[in-house]
Amino acid sequence: MFIAGVLIVPQLISCGKDATTSIGSDNGYLNLVNLSPNINPVNLYASFIRQSTTSYRYPNASGYFLMNINDTPLQVRQAITSGSNQTNLVTLAGSLKKNVRYTWFLTGLKSDSAFSYIFTVDSGATPGINRAKVRLVNASPGSTGINITANDSSLFSNVAYKGVSDYKEVTSGTYNFRFSVSGAAATTIYTLPNTTVLDGKLYTIYAYGLPNRTDTAKFAAGIILNTIPDKK
Repeated sequence: MFIAGVLIVPQLISCGKDATTSIGSDNGYLNLVNLSPNINPVNLYASFIRQSTTSYRYPNASGYFLMNINDTPLQVRQAITSGSNQTNLVTLAGSLKKNVRYTWFLTGLKSDSAFSYIFTVDSGATPGINRAKVRLVNASPGSTGINITANDSSLFSNVAYKGVSDYKEVTSGTYNFRFSVSGAAATTIYTLPNTTVLDGKLYTIYAYGLPNRTDTAKFAAGIILNTIPDKK
């Protein structure tokens, strides 16, 4: 009986650990968007360890991926072809929260020591029936305030560089989002054409690039489907 007890106790202890431990449960969601025209490419580090083999290139969004909220600090380092890169370009202030979605927009120019970031929490209250929500992030270095019209109706006005607007409700459907700068609202600098926003969803439109350029660093924009929104 003693021997049987010795054999059974470790099994009970082991079962207890399995029942109370949820591997990978302390996760948030991160979307990394490299919008710096002259820093490309970069790698992501967490707890000073490189995360995956992915390098993040201008001007692409990674899409959401899981990050353990206990892995801090989160750092961005310029990618190198060999060896270990110990130079941090930016370190995220604070940490992620469980089950929350975030986007980390990298912006600014390394050439003038203005490399920086915009960090957003990608949640909000549920839109009304047959409605969606849209917001604007201005990640265009050196831009004056950005305006957007949606099918010729004003949507956002004078959103400054590194500014993040509130979410605004729009009727779900297809839009031409037209961009201009404050002081020259009649001049279109970019258009996101035929862009569909779906009922009950949240979106972030982001502006990037340089308004005075015509090369690969020129002004442009993209859109992110953030998440199924929080309940009211």
